[in-house]
Amino acid sequence: MTAAARKRALDNAPDAGQRLRLVVCLNLIAIPHALHLPIWVLGLAVPIMIWQFVAALRGWPLPGRWVRFALAAAAFAAVFAGFGRVNGQEAGVSLLVLLLALKLCEIRTHRDAMVFLTLTCFLLATQFLFSQSLAMAVYLVVGTWVIVAAFVDVASAGAPRATLGESARLLAQALPVAVLLFVLFPRIPGPIWGLPADAGASARTGLSESMSPGSLTNLALDGGVTLRARFIGGAVPPAQRYWRGPVLWDFDGRTWSRNDADRRLTGGRLEASSGRRQQVDITLEPTRHDWLIALDVPVAADRPSRLTAGATLRVEDDVNERIRYQATSLLGGKLDRKLDARMRRRALLLPVEGNERARELARRWYAQYRQPAEIVDAALRRFRQQPYRYTLSPPATSEAASIDDFLFETRAGFCEHYAGAFTFLMRAAGIPARVVTGYQGAERATVGDYWVVRNSDAHAWSEVWLAGRGWVRVDPTAAVAPERIESGVAASIADRGSLPYMARASGDAWYRVQMLWDGINAGWNRWFLAYGPQLQQRMLDLLGLGGGWGRPLLALTTGVVALLALVSGGIAWRGRRTMDTDAVVAAWRGVCTRLARIGYPRRRDEGARAYGRRIAALRPDMAADIESLADQYTRLRYAPEQVSAAADRDTFIAAARAFRPRRRAPEPRSSRNAL
Repeated sequence: MTAAARKRALDNAPDAGQRLRLVVCLNLIAIPHALHLPIWVLGLAVPIMIWQFVAALRGWPLPGRWVRFALAAAAFAAVFAGFGRVNGQEAGVSLLVLLLALKLCEIRTHRDAMVFLTLTCFLLATQFLFSQSLAMAVYLVVGTWVIVAAFVDVASAGAPRATLGESARLLAQALPVAVLLFVLFPRIPGPIWGLPADAGASARTGLSESMSPGSLTNLALDGGVTLRARFIGGAVPPAQRYWRGPVLWDFDGRTWSRNDADRRLTGGRLEASSGRRQQVDITLEPTRHDWLIALDVPVAADRPSRLTAGATLRVEDDVNERIRYQATSLLGGKLDRKLDARMRRRALLLPVEGNERARELARRWYAQYRQPAEIVDAALRRFRQQPYRYTLSPPATSEAASIDDFLFETRAGFCEHYAGAFTFLMRAAGIPARVVTGYQGAERATVGDYWVVRNSDAHAWSEVWLAGRGWVRVDPTAAVAPERIESGVAASIADRGSLPYMARASGDAWYRVQMLWDGINAGWNRWFLAYGPQLQQRMLDLLGLGGGWGRPLLALTTGVVALLALVSGGIAWRGRRTMDTDAVVAAWRGVCTRLARIGYPRRRDEGARAYGRRIAALRPDMAADIESLADQYTRLRYAPEQVSAAADRDTFIAAARAFRPRRRAPEPRSSRNAL
């Protein structure tokens, strides 16, 4: 860079006030990341931010190149040491926060400031990796407003209040185009680009591909929303609100798990004539797994999926973002009335040894009863008649004999204890059985026509295969705590205070406020975040633009052109209104240009009247003219209500154009000699 170019760049560099506003802008954009980044990242970022703020406030000089290089290398090393990598969701965002804080150290030119603000746009967009709620969307709109104002500030060096107003006007002009693009631009299935491997790692329902004592108990302590459902054709009774998730086949003595074979095998055979079809519109939170939750027993969904051997809807990729789909279920349908030998072996498999007391009990039932259904009734009768308890705080069981400890010693447990023990007893008695995990129940929203299923509704039950009937749902929890099925988990346990607040359904004022907010979020999720190809097609059909993409694209093009024409017309109209003012400014600039040519340039921080007084002091021969012009310009530009419309403007413009300053004439030789 030449010396002249370097000087031009530095002359256009942000001043101390602009640097301070850039620091404030970065802090506003980075604040939400404090909720999910590790504490040590904040411990590094906060001191850097404070340093940058104080440096901008006091006008400290920027650090040298080698200092900046060392700080950047230290940031890379810290992130790599903390995460073991510098890419991914948390590691990448942490590195971006630290480097942007350090980027403030090298803003020396106008270009540096523009690059910095462009990077803050990326930092703002990373907020959606952690949350896509309506509150975050509102915050992002505010962040966009602040960043655009910072762009205007750097470009024009205007007052902060004026730049915020200009930013709001620019965003308002862009809003109609954004709405048209959102509604009409073709949606593609899946994201345009891949998310980081750990994106949304903290956002999942909590269900996993295994179940052991305590796993669902811990999940019941989480009041987060799993899904929101809208029953098409009316809600189903509480006893039928079983939401099917993964089916667990294998047992190792303590843990039930979902075998890979369940993904590969074809789904069960449903008999549609034996049940009632029910359609449910579901908005599912990210699960990080490859199954869809659906009302038991699902038949199909309006997105690519297939039924596994356990009648679970499986999709090709993990659900890493909130999705919306319509699932069709068969209530009371017959599933697999014929069981092949391979599936029977899987549904009877138990460890070679362990839990001997439970095995002995099953053998006695097998010898005593002739029909498998009688054995099922005997097990349920045991749970009803003996002092079993349904609790969120069950006593611990041993690793080697968890089933025996629960059945004969503690007699207290949550749904996973009852489902696991019942399925073990059935297999030991020669009845094919499996564990189904999912959710049971739903809470009607106070605002909107939908139902809420929470993590605290997590549930496990059993399915046994009976000849002539197929797979039959048996919920042993209902034998111990029937109110769990009819009224929810809060009505079925004594230690209700251990449940999360929203799972208690207290109905007080704070509960109603949160349900109102959930209703607002549900609308956001349904119409904005879940606006995919299927919903867009339905929207286009309602607008009369269905039947291919020709008409939507034509409507999109026409709408954008019309909006641009309106904006252009508004700009032209505004230009006509300000034509006189622009002519006044141009005339004054002409005066300043002519004075600069003879050696009297105007300083950047100098107002019109101050400039006129300085020139008058230097050149008394033109004092009257320049002070008069400066005074007229100030009144026309900043106090238009004090002038008489066009007459004063025309007078000023004529006088300014006629002003022709001359260089000072050299003194006569005789005068110099006399001195």
